[in-house]
Amino acid sequence: MWHLLIGAFIISFSPVFVKLAGPYGVGGDAAAFHRVLIGGAGLYLATLLSREPRSKVSAMPRGGWWWSLVCAAFFAADLVTWHVSILYIGPGLATLFGNFQVFILALWGIVFLKEKPGLRFFLGLGLAMAGLFAIVAPAWASAGHDYQLGVIFGLMTGLFYAGFIIALGRSMAVCGEGSQLAVMTVNSLMTAALLLPVLLVRGESPALDVGMPLLLMAGYGITSQLMGWALISRGLRETRMSLAGLILLLQPVLAYVWDLTLFSRPAGSAELLGVAATLVGIGLGVRRR
Repeated sequence: MWHLLIGAFIISFSPVFVKLAGPYGVGGDAAAFHRVLIGGAGLYLATLLSREPRSKVSAMPRGGWWWSLVCAAFFAADLVTWHVSILYIGPGLATLFGNFQVFILALWGIVFLKEKPGLRFFLGLGLAMAGLFAIVAPAWASAGHDYQLGVIFGLMTGLFYAGFIIALGRSMAVCGEGSQLAVMTVNSLMTAALLLPVLLVRGESPALDVGMPLLLMAGYGITSQLMGWALISRGLRETRMSLAGLILLLQPVLAYVWDLTLFSRPAGSAELLGVAATLVGIGLGVRRR
């Protein structure tokens, strides 16, 4: 569980890197591409240094490669829709909506994995979702078409995000214990390969200027992809699916907090109350008896 918590904290800074890189000419698709490319390269280096036999890419079974391709497809779609949503409603809200994956993961765990979460989990989930609603509701009535379109793309992000997490869990199950580094390496590089043509079709260049753009993208890839998802991939093997979805809800809440504090995003009392309720809901759902 602690691996998931720390990983969620680290990747909560993802939209911060994207927003900081924007003024330097790094578009959303380019940021997504460099995240998985740089992170994947770092993960591959880690596999070479690892003494665990199953952490080697060459040790992955054929089934693991197929599941990694499915995982990469979901993750590429997740990143593309997330960055589009950021353009319409900002990094905080886009990340919050993307994490509606908690509903899909909980449903998947209950229906297909026969999980039986206790009452405390459902109370925490309900409070967390009520908090998210409190954040969005005040702006909906006066919002324009762009805002509503951003919400739709955000919800699509949540769907693809859930598919990514489920496929990631299946990929690691097929590859076996100790294969986390190999799985995340292959997933990251496959995602980069899928994002490159999207990047080119949209007219964005994969080249980075030396200086701040390169530093920001290096930091983005190393923290969010290498460190964050390496921890999360390990945590997914230790935590039931429904609880994992709830813990990962911490990431969008923190992303929203960074949007408020680092970029001085205006927020009313209802929004701040919603953030607090979501945090309390997460704590209630995670807490053991």
